[in-house]
Amino acid sequence: MSTYVAFALKMPLQDQQLLQLDRLLGIDWLSLIAFFDAHPLLAKSLMLAYQTFHYQLLFLPVVLSLCGHRSRAYQLVGTYGLICVIASIITIWYPALGTYTDFSLRPGDLKNINGILGVEYVPQIVAVRNDPNFALQLEHASGIISFPSVHAAVAVLCSWGAWTIRWIRFPMIFLNALMLLAAITEGGHYVVDLVAGIGVAGFSIASVLYISRSGSVQFYRSQFQRNAQQI
Repeated sequence: MSTYVAFALKMPLQDQQLLQLDRLLGIDWLSLIAFFDAHPLLAKSLMLAYQTFHYQLLFLPVVLSLCGHRSRAYQLVGTYGLICVIASIITIWYPALGTYTDFSLRPGDLKNINGILGVEYVPQIVAVRNDPNFALQLEHASGIISFPSVHAAVAVLCSWGAWTIRWIRFPMIFLNALMLLAAITEGGHYVVDLVAGIGVAGFSIASVLYISRSGSVQFYRSQFQRNAQQI
């Protein structure tokens, strides 16, 4: 809901500025997407990895808790919340329609890349910005943030979260490396969106670690555990 509020403020769209930042990084987005589209196995793998976003956020805290890493599970959930808040604030000043719209590239023009998710949220952005009668319906709500990429941030977050469990550590890193790249092909992100998402993830993880290790948090956690045991 906060992302819709951010777009409803109607700040100027920043697609051209984001595209220029990509070019400063030496990125030719059309050539990059053509490369991925020319490799069917890679394109399919990226699509599947992109779709694990919600499953990772749902099951990884459970796995961490079952393996005795309850603090890391709490930290992961808290960090995800902070990522969403920070991303919503940033996108107030950097709203964008995404690469597929910016380059007038239709998903049907591609052979192996799906790309539907990279355009399906655009009507929602246009409506919330331009339609005075727009009403948000949760069943039709989409993730409409382009800059920074929340998928990229979650890829970093889940890799960090899984690091404490040896037997899933490297498979999760591999999966999330694919999910990060898939933000380009499936989510219609500029590469600079990914860079920003990685930065937001790093800042959020560091912030939650600092807060969770402070004395006050430890005190309230011990009080909660003591009360739970008494109950």
